[in-house]
Amino acid sequence: MEGKGVFQVVLLLFSIAAISAAQKCPKGSPKLFVFGDSYVDTGNWPKNVSGTWKEPFGLTFPGKPDGRASDGRVLTDHIASFLGIESPTPYQLMKDDASKNTQQGLNFAYGGSGVFPTTWTWTIDSMTAQINHFDQVLKENEYSQRDLDNSIALVSTGANDYQFYFTAMKGFKDGLPAFTERLVNELAADLQRINHLGVKKIAVATLPPLGCLPLNTIPPNSYQSCDEEANKIAMIHNQLLQKAVEKLNTDDGNKCTFVILDLYNAMVSAIAQFRQNAENTEYKNPLQPCCFKIVDHICSVDGVCANPKSSFFFDLGHPSDNGWNAIYSFLQGSLNKDLRV
Repeated sequence: MEGKGVFQVVLLLFSIAAISAAQKCPKGSPKLFVFGDSYVDTGNWPKNVSGTWKEPFGLTFPGKPDGRASDGRVLTDHIASFLGIESPTPYQLMKDDASKNTQQGLNFAYGGSGVFPTTWTWTIDSMTAQINHFDQVLKENEYSQRDLDNSIALVSTGANDYQFYFTAMKGFKDGLPAFTERLVNELAADLQRINHLGVKKIAVATLPPLGCLPLNTIPPNSYQSCDEEANKIAMIHNQLLQKAVEKLNTDDGNKCTFVILDLYNAMVSAIAQFRQNAENTEYKNPLQPCCFKIVDHICSVDGVCANPKSSFFFDLGHPSDNGWNAIYSFLQGSLNKDLRV
């Protein structure tokens, strides 16, 4: 009985703390503005460039290619669903068709982009460019201040910057620690700029466990284990990002303006759960992608596993629809605290 009483007291204190946090922090709203890379891009990738607008992407949802880097939904879709709205219209599609609904918000995310610009010719929309698009939309009076007062920004970016660093910037004179610090500082400035444009709540995702992406678990690891060195890079980045967000909230005077979505630990937990349940699935190894034939870094239509719905990763860098479902289940706790409408 004594142990039960202690548990009840702890539970009561936890409930009081949760209510207190809820009273101090304004809740989310039905307008969602999205910035970042392919983890959140729902259709800004150019249709005339090989990639997410071509088969086999979109196999599970909506049943055809639609610009998402997966066989189905991506992080944006889950966050929008959590907020009780449809995924916001991609900015490029809105530009092409003025009749597109923008009342849910807008998605400016661009697959392959990073915090910094890259030299990949089709990847021109860095975070700066994406925020410039947002600024222009606001100048055109697409949204009122009341809209912005009831809005959330979702930001997920940075992984491509590290890939670009290791493939094209190895000669960066000050080395990786200085690059990471510079990257996080620039990202923090981007988050602050979004806030200054009027968005009252900004949720930024941590880097995923880079060493667990199939691209980093291919032979000699044979998709069996994560690359711990790559994961360490992500963890250091995420620690600096956490500190930067804390500073932004201190400077802003509102500790709820900027919030962290812990994508790293959500993905690690989801992968572990997948392994634990492997006996009951057709796809035994979470680190082995559904796409077993990659041509020019893109999944080939004739190289897809028999049942994408049973995989965790769809291709070398992106979770499948099933993978994102699992990741979202581990993010929900923080969403309930930070983004509940």
